[in-house]
Amino acid sequence: MRETLSIRTYNPVIASHSHRFHQIVFPLNGTIEISLNGTNGSVSTGHCVIIQKNVQHSFIAKKEARFLVADLYDLPESAKSIESPFAAVSSAFRSFCMFADIQLNSNHDQRIEDSMIRVFKNLLALQDFLPEIDRRISRALEYIENDISEAHSLDNLAAVSSLSVSQFKVQFTKHTGKTVGQYLLTLRMEKARALLVNTDMPIAIIAACTGYSDQSAFTRRFQKYYGVPPSQFTKRSEK
Repeated sequence: MRETLSIRTYNPVIASHSHRFHQIVFPLNGTIEISLNGTNGSVSTGHCVIIQKNVQHSFIAKKEARFLVADLYDLPESAKSIESPFAAVSSAFRSFCMFADIQLNSNHDQRIEDSMIRVFKNLLALQDFLPEIDRRISRALEYIENDISEAHSLDNLAAVSSLSVSQFKVQFTKHTGKTVGQYLLTLRMEKARALLVNTDMPIAIIAACTGYSDQSAFTRRFQKYYGVPPSQFTKRSEK
C-alpha cells in the first residue's frame, strides 16, 4: 500500500469497518460523527480523528461534507500515545490541509503528492495533539491566531466565546494548558523565529508583526524565551 492523501466524501448512512493501516481524517468542511473503541465523537474543521490500524469504527457524515484523509503505514509516537483519538490541530497544520485540498483538486502529479505526504507526516510529528477543544474556546483560538499582533483582552475573547470572563479563563486553561498570555507568547515567539529564519525581514518589522512596537522589548522577550538574541536566527547572520 502506498501512503496517500486524498479528498473524500461519505454517504449519509452509518458505515462500519477497520483497516490494516492507520488513518487520519481531517474535515475540510462539515462534520463526521464517529465511534471507535467505545468512544464517540463529532469532528469538525480544526480537529482530526486518529484511527489506528485494526480498530473497528463506525461513522456517518452528510454527503456535502468533505475530508482530507491520510492513509499511513506508521504514526509518530505522539499520535500513538494520545488518550483520545479526537484532537485539535495547529493553524499551520490546518493551512497545509487547505493547500492539499486545492492541490489534489487541481491536477495529479505523483511527485508532488509524494512530497505532500512527507510534509503531512512531518507536520503531524510536530503536533501537540491537544484533546478535542470546546467549540467556544476554538473560536477564541482562531480569533487570536488570525492576528497575534493584537493584545486580545480577556473581555473581548470571552465575548467571542460567549462566556463570562471567569468561565473563559477556566475553560481556556483547561483546554490549552496555558493562560491566554502564555498561549499568545508561544504563538508570537514561534512566529518571530520562523520569520527570522525564513525571511530577510528587519528585526523591527518582525517585532511589529508579533505585537511589539518596541524592538528592544521584543529582543529582551525573545532572548528570555529562546536563550539567544534574535540576531542569531536571522538569515543575515548566516552570511
